[in-house]
Amino acid sequence: MRDIDAFDFIERCEFHRRPKSLLDDLLSSVKELGFDYLIFSGIPVDGRKLTSMVELNGWPEGWFNRYVGADYAVVDGVCIFAARTLKPFFWTEIPEALSSTKGSRAVQAEAKDFGIRSGFAIPMLSLNHGRSIMSFASPADRCDISAREKKRLVTMAMYAGQSLLAMDESAPRTPILTRREKEMLHWAALGKTAWETSEILGLAERTVEWYLQSARKKFGVAKTIQAIVEAVRRGIIQP
Repeated sequence: MRDIDAFDFIERCEFHRRPKSLLDDLLSSVKELGFDYLIFSGIPVDGRKLTSMVELNGWPEGWFNRYVGADYAVVDGVCIFAARTLKPFFWTEIPEALSSTKGSRAVQAEAKDFGIRSGFAIPMLSLNHGRSIMSFASPADRCDISAREKKRLVTMAMYAGQSLLAMDESAPRTPILTRREKEMLHWAALGKTAWETSEILGLAERTVEWYLQSARKKFGVAKTIQAIVEAVRRGIIQP
């Protein structure tokens, strides 16, 4: 039977206490749509490594090891495009400029050796990583799912992500920054000094410094660059 009941899965999410049971349930559910594999992880930026960001790993073990070992996240069109959009997409919808690079073609070719030929990706914002992706993979040459089925996958992915957060009591809480604090971090991220920012915004330099200090305090860091990294990672400001 092709049809999957997203609401049944959502209700079961409440009872999962371990990522492995959630993964098994999700894999079993999406298999009806032709997806044999999936991975849910943060999207590596700023030199971060994929291994520290994976939350659900339903890839073939050999492929995951090769992907990580070759640092394919840096060149994989799926990963790169997911960092630039929040719209779900089939892998075939990745812009050619990203999918046709030498590195991305190598990823596509090697993935086929492990039974991964097509897929559907769902980018989303993440408290833990700033940006995350749930990527479903199929051994078929083409993902044949309807618009209704796509919506069900998106809904299931979102609830799976929420369930994982509920399991992780240590998940960081995103601090609430004021508009001015975000504005100061934005200009600092562009390389502007406190004095330059004060000239741009027509504020006193000490006022700019005060807002930056407040932002650092909320993130619990000592340096402005650390606050910028945290703000970007959590999706508070755009890089």
